[in-house]
Amino acid sequence: MKLPLTISLLASNRIASLERCLDSLTPLLRQVPAELIVVFTGTDERVRQVAERYTDQIIPFTWCNDFSAARNIGLKQAKGEWFLYLDDDEWFDDVTEICEFFRSGEYRQYQFAGYIQRNYLNWEGSRYADTIVYRMARKTPQLHFENPIHEELSPCFSPCKDFQSYVHHYGYLGKTVGKTDGKASRNIPLL
Repeated sequence: MKLPLTISLLASNRIASLERCLDSLTPLLRQVPAELIVVFTGTDERVRQVAERYTDQIIPFTWCNDFSAARNIGLKQAKGEWFLYLDDDEWFDDVTEICEFFRSGEYRQYQFAGYIQRNYLNWEGSRYADTIVYRMARKTPQLHFENPIHEELSPCFSPCKDFQSYVHHYGYLGKTVGKTDGKASRNIPLL
């Protein structure tokens, strides 16, 4: 039997958010034959130790200001028929719909899939913007990531499945209300 799914995530030096992310993936990893790959872009060995509790597939990657380069490393190692990717500061609320997509065999009818990314605009979670992100694809020899930032999978083929499942993301909020964190200063030059 082929492995239906590879989940790949980038992990930097954020312990708390990494644990939350990995915990949210646990039901998916238990219900669907899948592998988890962590591309470790950080330097904090404690973060690596957290990742090791969930998978032995940890790929060290020296950060080079290119998200596609980092993601292509995980994609290259993937053995699943499908590839799903996310970051260590995102977490799924509920993966039931995605689990059913694979358990039912429905995934065989599609080439691409998207879910909702809920980007929070305040720490209280009362303001947010929802965006559909296409972060799941059938793995083909041509599949690869493009763009150093706001990377995307290419080529995209249809048909495409849209999920109502979503990931939470507080990643662009700073520790102080009204200020952004280091991501903005990191990302602006890449744009």
